[in-house]
Amino acid sequence: MSTRITWFNRELIFYILRSTGWIGFLYLVGLIFALPLEMLAIILNGNNEYVEFENLFSCQQMIQFVLVIVIPVLLAIFLFRFLQMKQASDFIHSLPITRRSIYVHMIGTGIGFMGLPILLTGSILILFHSAIDIERLYTMTDIWSWMGTTFILEALIFSVAVLLGMVTGLSAFQGVLTYIFLTLPVGLFVLFAANVKFLIAGFSADYYLSANMNGISPLLAATEMEKITFFSINTLIYSILTFLFLISSLFLYERRKLEHVSQAFVYPKIKPVFKFGLTLCMMLFTGLYFSETTGEPGWIFFGYTVGSLLGYYLGEIVLQKTWRIRVNLKGYVAFIAAVIVLALIIKIDPLQYKNKIPDEKMISQIYIGDSPLFFEDDDTSNNNASNYLKEKENIEAIRLLHQEIIDKGKKVSIGEWNDGQSVFLMYELKNGKRLAREYHLQNYDSYMPLLAKIYESNEYKKMVNQVLNVSAEDVSKIKITASGQVDKSITITDRQQLEAAVKALSEDLNNQSFAQMTSSFGDYASIEILLNNNKTIYMNWDSSYPQFSEWMVSTGQSEQARLMADDISYILVAKSDSKIYHTNSESELAQQIEQQPNRLKIKTASEIETAIDNAQIDWSGEYSAAFYYKESRDVDIKSFSGEHVPDFILDHFNEK
Repeated sequence: MSTRITWFNRELIFYILRSTGWIGFLYLVGLIFALPLEMLAIILNGNNEYVEFENLFSCQQMIQFVLVIVIPVLLAIFLFRFLQMKQASDFIHSLPITRRSIYVHMIGTGIGFMGLPILLTGSILILFHSAIDIERLYTMTDIWSWMGTTFILEALIFSVAVLLGMVTGLSAFQGVLTYIFLTLPVGLFVLFAANVKFLIAGFSADYYLSANMNGISPLLAATEMEKITFFSINTLIYSILTFLFLISSLFLYERRKLEHVSQAFVYPKIKPVFKFGLTLCMMLFTGLYFSETTGEPGWIFFGYTVGSLLGYYLGEIVLQKTWRIRVNLKGYVAFIAAVIVLALIIKIDPLQYKNKIPDEKMISQIYIGDSPLFFEDDDTSNNNASNYLKEKENIEAIRLLHQEIIDKGKKVSIGEWNDGQSVFLMYELKNGKRLAREYHLQNYDSYMPLLAKIYESNEYKKMVNQVLNVSAEDVSKIKITASGQVDKSITITDRQQLEAAVKALSEDLNNQSFAQMTSSFGDYASIEILLNNNKTIYMNWDSSYPQFSEWMVSTGQSEQARLMADDISYILVAKSDSKIYHTNSESELAQQIEQQPNRLKIKTASEIETAIDNAQIDWSGEYSAAFYYKESRDVDIKSFSGEHVPDFILDHFNEK
């Protein structure tokens, strides 16, 4: 009698329940602890009126995250573990059922083990919502959104784990590959972007890396499940990918040779992809590591070499399942040759990326700043003013600056290593596209005339100074706190004084030069301007605010609000020496200044006042200074540089 092949096999279902049913039960218990029991505890707590959730994902978020990323992978591993075990494989495939039917059984029960706990948990939450008034904790919409989003994320992770289970003969390796694959898109993008900046001047790695890339990886998306909307483009893409991965898994399973158990990869063509992929990732990672830690080209190339060798060696170890291997250097040499060719192509820049400047007619607005990390879109910024420059004069000036950077970059190395002062440009075009460039300028001083024209424009000053975009009527009070180790502050609430203070500050800001805007000398106090809408504007009061300083003196409030010579006991000054000052501790640096034999001690009030007016708060000046206070044991370290070095300091060190 011939064997009858059916689509449903009871023995296979019992086998699946015995081997993986515990995972579904564990998942159900975890979800009940994370949501229904937590909600019940909140409901029974009498002091729960202040408990609120953004949505159901915010409740026991860590437990939910672990369940979402672990349960689907466990299910995929244990459901298809028979492919990695010869006896189990022989048993399953001896049943009167086709491979396609076996696959459908496994996938169907896997989806059931994920879906049923979600459905049961959701039903309990619906019961709570119907029986008790807990609308402030969650709504019916929250329940359906939680159920759908959780299932879609888990289904995608499950499908990836199943797909990778079809190409490997090791269960543990299947789990590792799954998590690597889920983070691979983001990881490769980060490594590529962080390394390509060494080849293309103007490429802004920080700009692209500052974007939210969590949606690219479901594993990273699971860390922010509360931000996922069920009816969104991301969930649609996840659903399509899940279907494609499951179809691909079936295709591979039907063609898999059953004798390929306990092998890292069962398809020979995948082995070089894994080996050279691992080599590339290790090479980029070590190159990035040395670029961030040393910034030296020699060390970066050393990192590339060591990383590529280590990655190639590890790949061979995994594939041969032993550390005693004979490395085939021909493959490594071919890989290095391919990398060099690719790097040369990027360096040659056939697409003219380096020289591209948008036509003035195409530009809608431009952002200019020091770094993309401080860039904010107008729709996400809290400022009243736009973060872009739109006036024709500024657009022309920025394009001219950009062109000069490109022209000088052909003679002087710029933008390839993280040294020099940086300039970040963001063009927003009329067609909605953007063009971002970032340059690290070693010869920064040569660009100052063009930068000054932009920075000293009224439009730019309004963009970077919030005070210029508010009126005195918008201000409720101003608090001024003295700088340094001094306990002095005043609060201005009088309407006339508020108007006068805002006017003086605005005039000073409008009159500031480019040098005053980019360097702060004479740190007097910090200013907090509280607005009627409860927002606060923070400013520093220094020697570049003459109008405000005069107004404070005229009101008799200056001595009570700012650092004065009377607050300082004495100041020690010594020549800055990079060989001596290797510490970030102010107390240790003060001790080093005290130990200098030719140090200068400033004690007279007039000289202390001059020192306060000209000191800069950073330590990069030519002369380091330790400020000792009368009413505090703490010490402040400042410095003097350029034309702001007082004459009596130059006289002491015979450098006038």
